[in-house]
Amino acid sequence: MENSARSQTEFQTFFREWLIQLELYLNQLLNFLQFPDDHQQDQPNHKQLILRVMAHYHDYFLAKARVSSRNVFLVLSPPWFSPYERTFLWVAGFKPGLSLCIVKTCGLELTSDQVERIERLTVETKDDESAIAERLVTLQQQVLAPTILALTRMGGREVNGMIDDADAAVDSLAKGMEFLVGLADFLREKTVAKVVGILTTDQTVMFLAAMIQFQLRIRRWGQLRETEIHRDANNPLSSGFGGGGS
Repeated sequence: MENSARSQTEFQTFFREWLIQLELYLNQLLNFLQFPDDHQQDQPNHKQLILRVMAHYHDYFLAKARVSSRNVFLVLSPPWFSPYERTFLWVAGFKPGLSLCIVKTCGLELTSDQVERIERLTVETKDDESAIAERLVTLQQQVLAPTILALTRMGGREVNGMIDDADAAVDSLAKGMEFLVGLADFLREKTVAKVVGILTTDQTVMFLAAMIQFQLRIRRWGQLRETEIHRDANNPLSSGFGGGGS
């Protein structure tokens, strides 16, 4: 429990600082997009910024992997995300195919060759997502189902070794889930890297800006909802019982 609490505190500190830097990168990306006439001479700077943004996301995945190795269930339902943000999670993160949806909706003018490559990547990514989802179901069936069934059949009676078996099942599930979270994060990074490999430098700047804006918008909406919920909970009039009247 102590290690888990420390991991949570350390990651939340890292995540706050990481988000601040992410917003700074977004401002730089948007600044480049405001001056399209300077793109040719700024190509080297664009490429350097793209590399820095990609490295910044890689740092996030590395930090998350360290938390996952200590307590994978913490990253599966992360307390540093609002309930609204957690509704978007798929194996502890955004679904890899989401980056492809952003490519198709952020206003990029793609060539026919780029469209074809993006479509192939979309199919490939969906197949990889399905493979991970299937492994997740199999893991849950192999690890949890037999133990839960055995405990149910005992009718609540204490049996020597049964608690140990349950603990072993949870440990096995945690190890399996840690592997799948790592696999999902690898797919997330790989998909974005392949998208960047298909797009031009200017298109990548637009894509990364749209991806970051989406992520930050989801976070702000989640925080706004939390603020409204707490405000209503602390306001007796909002429940309908504070109005009096005889």
